[in-house]
Amino acid sequence: MELAAITTLLGSIKTATEIAKLIKDSEISLEKAETKLKLAELISALADAKIEVTGVQQALLDKDAELRALQEQLNVKQKLQWQQPYYWLMEGSKRDGPFCQHCYDKEQQLIRLQGNGKGFWQCKVCKNTYTDSNYKPSNVGLVPRNRGY
Repeated sequence: MELAAITTLLGSIKTATEIAKLIKDSEISLEKAETKLKLAELISALADAKIEVTGVQQALLDKDAELRALQEQLNVKQKLQWQQPYYWLMEGSKRDGPFCQHCYDKEQQLIRLQGNGKGFWQCKVCKNTYTDSNYKPSNVGLVPRNRGY
């Protein structure tokens, strides 16, 4: 073999080695790129899961608040006592009120009635008036729209 042919052969081997090295390096780069892509997908999936968990946490907080409100309504309903013409909240032998029958029956709102101390009561929200057994029609200037029972 001539020297020129050996030099050409060595050059070709060197070129082939460099190409193989490049392919090998690019394969590692491809693996790195695929790994980075998978890592990016994982991070995205974790971010989506975190958003979903936040939504679930908010739903649980909302349900807890709803449950507390319903529990409070149940507690009020258990303590509420109808005594014509209005409602009272009973705590043992103590009573609190009176509260407007119309507002509670229609909106489940306990609106305290304002009274004159002589059996005449008025709701400042719905403007209904109530009288009880202590009311005497001789009270000047007080004309109830809704008389008691």
